[in-house]
Amino acid sequence: MDQDNKQTGWLTLPFSLGTALTGIAILTSVTLGVTTFFSVRSFVRQSVQERLSDAVGIAALRIDGDLHATLQEKGDESTAAYLEMRKYLRKIRDTAKDIRFAYTVRKDKRGRIVFVVDAEENPKVASRIGDEYGEASRLMREAFQPPYGLRVEKQFVKDRWGVFLSGYAPIFKKNGEFEALLGMDIAAQKVFDYERYYLLMILFICLAVCALAVSLGVILARQISKPLLLLEADMSRIQAFDLGGSPVIRSRIVEVIRMKNALENMKSGLRSFKKYVPAELVAELIKLRKEAVLSAQKRELSVFFSDIKGFTSIAEGLSPEVLAQNMGVYFEAMTSTLLGNQATVDKYIGDAIMAFWGAPVPVEKHAALACRAAIQCQRRVDKISADFAAAGFPALVTRIGINTGDAIVGNMGYKDRLSYTAIGDTVNLASRLEGLNKHYGTRILISETTYDKVRDEFVARPVDMVAVKGKNTGVGIYELLIEKDQAGQDVLAFVSLCEEGMKSYLRREWTKAEECFRAVLQTRPDDQPAQMLVERCAAYEKAPPPADWNGVTIMQEK
Repeated sequence: MDQDNKQTGWLTLPFSLGTALTGIAILTSVTLGVTTFFSVRSFVRQSVQERLSDAVGIAALRIDGDLHATLQEKGDESTAAYLEMRKYLRKIRDTAKDIRFAYTVRKDKRGRIVFVVDAEENPKVASRIGDEYGEASRLMREAFQPPYGLRVEKQFVKDRWGVFLSGYAPIFKKNGEFEALLGMDIAAQKVFDYERYYLLMILFICLAVCALAVSLGVILARQISKPLLLLEADMSRIQAFDLGGSPVIRSRIVEVIRMKNALENMKSGLRSFKKYVPAELVAELIKLRKEAVLSAQKRELSVFFSDIKGFTSIAEGLSPEVLAQNMGVYFEAMTSTLLGNQATVDKYIGDAIMAFWGAPVPVEKHAALACRAAIQCQRRVDKISADFAAAGFPALVTRIGINTGDAIVGNMGYKDRLSYTAIGDTVNLASRLEGLNKHYGTRILISETTYDKVRDEFVARPVDMVAVKGKNTGVGIYELLIEKDQAGQDVLAFVSLCEEGMKSYLRREWTKAEECFRAVLQTRPDDQPAQMLVERCAAYEKAPPPADWNGVTIMQEK
């Protein structure tokens, strides 16, 4: 069935409206909050910069440049001029709010920026005359270039002493000659703390607004969605072809009333249509999302066939009612297992089931899914069979054939009657493998192409090389036994003997092959494939096959 036009969704109306209102609230709140935050931050930082600019500018005007110029060496630190100037810087630092460091710097003869006077009291960290300043900022370097003037950094700097904003003002001699720079660092941690507090306040307001928006959105959405949900439930009943009854819908929304009227008109038309065609057909047409047409494509599939051993005899020994009941239990177990492993169940043919993997939706590792489903089906049938036997009914034995390969799959039939199915040699071989179980006494046979795809996950033993009826080309067939992670050493030893025997058999080493298969029969006396191969090896030892023999057994029966 073509589902190109099938649309699915997961958004409910209350959720959609609530999300929309929340999104608008968040966007508005965040926009206003961010705008306000950056505006306030800009204002606060500008105020700090202006205050620092005023402080460093006024302080620089009161410094005697000529006196400052006399301080050239570390020995000058004991002079009255140095002590007086350091005292002045400390007074400026201590009286100005938030000023943490005050110092003067100049360029020495080598062009380095060096300290002159530092207001710091701690001798361990205080800078002395001639100590190199370190890495100066671009703004500080510009402050040493004409035109001389006040400079205040735009960005805060964080170091081991804290967070600071620096400002610089020129110091001039009486003749107007530039002498040095006065630097001041204002502590900015309080600014950062204020910005963090304001940001948290904005976040809290955004959350409160969002919560209010969600609440209002849910209330509004419920009022709108209630009649729509009633209409949706009525549409679901129509899809199940339940055309009775009409929901009581009260709404002042014009579009909702129009939808209700249109739905009632559609139900009336379907009730009329039902009088002309079978109800089952109408229900199927309603379920189709797109008109089914003749179409097919080539896909790699894993095809599954199963039937019940001796079903004719079982059916003849049961009443129709009991047979129908027992088969219902059987088909339910098989079908649920197949569907649980992502199979497409194609059809039931009497007691037989056809299923495949890989279409209409491509499935990864479909061969492994098919093998796993086959093993699980056998386990469930064994349990059902035991229950039937306990109730006095015939036991059930299921035979399964699996093949993997390219097949034609799609809508088959004619324009007025279609069936989604698969056809081709791949399908035919799967059906033949199911029938070959009777010949070999096995329960699950898989083709070589299937085995090649699952050999790392499943344990299977080689059975034969066969050419099914109507074919001249042989294919290796294997008996699927168990998943590899569940296989015991006895199973692995059994498979190893079978593999060694089959290799010897195909190499015409009849004696060695016969020994291997006889060893198999010692542990499994009733193993039919081993018995057959022992007989063949014995026969070929007496009368070898022709030179062009390739080990293929040609089957004359389906």
